[in-house]
Amino acid sequence: MYRIVIRFEDRTVRGTAQISELGPIEQLLRNDPHAPLDTIRLVLIESGEIEEVPTRDAKAVFFVKTFDGDVRHKALHFHENAPIIPGLWVRLHFYDNEAIEGIISNTRDFVLEDGFFLIPTDPNGNNRLVYVNKSGLKDFHVLGLRNPPKNLHKL
Repeated sequence: MYRIVIRFEDRTVRGTAQISELGPIEQLLRNDPHAPLDTIRLVLIESGEIEEVPTRDAKAVFFVKTFDGDVRHKALHFHENAPIIPGLWVRLHFYDNEAIEGIISNTRDFVLEDGFFLIPTDPNGNNRLVYVNKSGLKDFHVLGLRNPPKNLHKL
Protein backbone atom coordinates (compact mmCIF):
# COMPACT_ATOMS: atom_id res chain seq x y z
CA MET A 1 0.00 0.00 0.00
CA TYR A 2 1.21 3.53 -0.80
CA ARG A 3 0.80 6.47 1.56
CA ILE A 4 -0.01 9.47 -0.64
CA VAL A 5 -0.28 13.19 0.02
CA ILE A 6 -1.71 15.31 -2.80
CA ARG A 7 -1.00 19.01 -2.35
CA PHE A 8 -3.22 21.58 -4.00
CA GLU A 9 -2.93 25.35 -3.72
CA ASP A 10 -5.74 25.53 -1.16
CA ARG A 11 -5.88 22.06 0.40
CA THR A 12 -4.07 18.82 1.06
CA VAL A 13 -5.55 15.33 0.57
CA ARG A 14 -4.05 12.35 2.45
CA GLY A 15 -4.85 8.74 1.80
CA THR A 16 -3.68 5.30 0.87
CA ALA A 17 -3.71 3.64 -2.53
CA GLN A 18 -3.19 0.03 -3.47
CA ILE A 19 0.02 -0.86 -5.25
CA SER A 20 -2.05 -3.22 -7.39
CA GLU A 21 -3.99 -0.22 -8.79
CA LEU A 22 -1.03 2.11 -9.46
CA GLY A 23 1.70 -0.44 -10.06
CA PRO A 24 5.06 -0.76 -8.35
CA ILE A 25 7.40 2.24 -8.17
CA GLU A 26 9.56 0.81 -10.96
CA GLN A 27 6.52 0.82 -13.28
CA LEU A 28 5.56 4.35 -12.22
CA LEU A 29 9.07 5.54 -13.02
CA ARG A 30 8.74 4.22 -16.56
CA ASN A 31 5.96 6.83 -16.77
CA ASP A 32 3.86 5.05 -19.38
CA PRO A 33 2.15 7.86 -21.35
CA HIS A 34 -0.84 5.56 -21.89
CA ALA A 35 -1.48 5.45 -18.13
CA PRO A 36 -1.02 9.02 -16.85
CA LEU A 37 -1.43 9.88 -13.19
CA ASP A 38 -4.57 11.98 -13.81
CA THR A 39 -6.61 10.55 -10.92
CA ILE A 40 -5.81 8.38 -7.94
CA ARG A 41 -8.28 6.25 -5.99
CA LEU A 42 -7.55 6.94 -2.32
CA VAL A 43 -8.88 5.68 0.97
CA LEU A 44 -8.96 9.04 2.76
CA ILE A 45 -7.19 9.13 6.12
CA GLU A 46 -9.65 11.56 7.74
CA SER A 47 -12.89 9.76 6.83
CA GLY A 48 -11.98 6.28 5.58
CA GLU A 49 -14.07 6.96 2.45
CA ILE A 50 -12.85 5.95 -1.00
CA GLU A 51 -12.50 8.87 -3.40
CA GLU A 52 -11.21 9.33 -6.94
CA VAL A 53 -8.95 12.36 -6.55
CA PRO A 54 -8.10 14.25 -9.76
CA THR A 55 -4.47 15.37 -9.76
CA ARG A 56 -4.41 17.72 -12.77
CA ASP A 57 -4.68 20.86 -10.57
CA ALA A 58 -2.40 19.54 -7.82
CA LYS A 59 1.02 20.99 -7.20
CA ALA A 60 2.42 17.50 -6.72
CA VAL A 61 1.64 13.97 -5.58
CA PHE A 62 3.93 12.85 -2.77
CA PHE A 63 4.48 9.15 -2.06
CA VAL A 64 5.50 9.40 1.60
CA LYS A 65 6.99 7.14 4.26
CA THR A 66 4.65 8.43 6.99
CA PHE A 67 1.74 10.86 7.15
CA ASP A 68 3.31 12.60 10.14
CA GLY A 69 6.41 14.00 8.45
CA ASP A 70 8.84 16.19 10.36
CA VAL A 71 8.33 19.94 9.98
CA ARG A 72 11.69 20.54 11.74
CA HIS A 73 13.59 18.42 9.18
CA LYS A 74 16.13 20.48 7.25
CA ALA A 75 16.50 19.10 3.73
CA LEU A 76 19.99 18.04 2.77
CA HIS A 77 21.07 19.27 -0.63
CA PHE A 78 24.27 17.32 -1.19
CA HIS A 79 24.49 13.62 -0.45
CA GLU A 80 28.01 12.33 -0.78
CA ASN A 81 27.08 8.79 0.29
CA ALA A 82 23.72 8.58 -1.49
CA PRO A 83 23.34 5.79 -4.03
CA ILE A 84 24.04 6.84 -7.61
CA ILE A 85 20.80 6.80 -9.59
CA PRO A 86 21.27 7.61 -13.29
CA GLY A 87 19.45 10.74 -14.40
CA LEU A 88 19.40 14.50 -14.04
CA TRP A 89 19.92 15.96 -10.58
CA VAL A 90 17.48 18.89 -10.33
CA ARG A 91 16.26 21.51 -7.87
CA LEU A 92 12.61 22.52 -8.17
CA HIS A 93 10.90 25.58 -6.72
CA PHE A 94 7.11 25.63 -6.52
CA TYR A 95 4.95 28.76 -6.56
CA ASP A 96 4.33 28.32 -2.81
CA ASN A 97 8.14 28.66 -2.29
CA GLU A 98 8.69 25.01 -1.39
CA ALA A 99 11.90 23.64 -2.89
CA ILE A 100 12.93 20.03 -3.44
CA GLU A 101 15.90 18.30 -5.01
CA GLY A 102 15.96 14.94 -6.68
CA ILE A 103 16.75 12.80 -9.66
CA ILE A 104 14.58 12.70 -12.76
CA SER A 105 14.90 10.53 -15.86
CA ASN A 106 17.04 12.06 -18.57
CA THR A 107 14.32 11.59 -21.16
CA ARG A 108 11.97 13.83 -23.12
CA ASP A 109 9.15 13.24 -20.59
CA PHE A 110 10.09 16.12 -18.28
CA VAL A 111 10.06 18.45 -21.28
CA LEU A 112 7.02 17.24 -23.25
CA GLU A 113 4.65 15.78 -20.65
CA ASP A 114 2.45 17.65 -18.13
CA GLY A 115 4.39 16.16 -15.24
CA PHE A 116 7.23 13.87 -14.29
CA PHE A 117 8.46 11.68 -11.45
CA LEU A 118 11.25 12.78 -9.15
CA ILE A 119 13.20 10.56 -6.77
CA PRO A 120 14.16 12.77 -3.81
CA THR A 121 17.86 12.72 -2.96
CA ASP A 122 17.44 13.45 0.76
CA PRO A 123 17.76 10.01 2.40
CA ASN A 124 16.31 11.32 5.69
CA GLY A 125 13.33 13.06 4.10
CA ASN A 126 9.76 11.76 4.24
CA ASN A 127 9.22 11.59 0.46
CA ARG A 128 9.87 8.31 -1.35
CA LEU A 129 8.71 9.52 -4.77
CA VAL A 130 7.08 12.69 -6.10
CA TYR A 131 4.95 13.21 -9.18
CA VAL A 132 5.42 16.88 -10.10
CA ASN A 133 2.84 18.77 -12.16
CA LYS A 134 4.83 21.28 -14.19
CA SER A 135 2.05 23.87 -13.85
CA GLY A 136 2.98 24.20 -10.15
CA LEU A 137 6.64 25.00 -10.83
CA LYS A 138 8.08 28.48 -10.52
CA ASP A 139 11.68 27.45 -11.25
CA PHE A 140 13.60 24.41 -12.48
CA HIS A 141 17.39 24.01 -12.31
CA VAL A 142 19.51 21.15 -13.57
CA LEU A 143 22.30 20.77 -11.00
CA GLY A 144 24.15 17.96 -12.69
CA LEU A 145 24.13 14.63 -14.43
CA ARG A 146 24.21 11.57 -12.18
CA ASN A 147 25.80 8.48 -13.67
CA PRO A 148 27.47 5.52 -12.00
CA PRO A 149 31.26 5.89 -11.99
CA LYS A 150 33.00 4.01 -14.78
CA ASN A 151 35.74 1.64 -13.75
CA LEU A 152 38.63 2.54 -16.03
CA HIS A 153 40.61 -0.49 -14.86
CA LYS A 154 38.14 -3.13 -16.06
CA LEU A 155 39.62 -6.06 -17.90
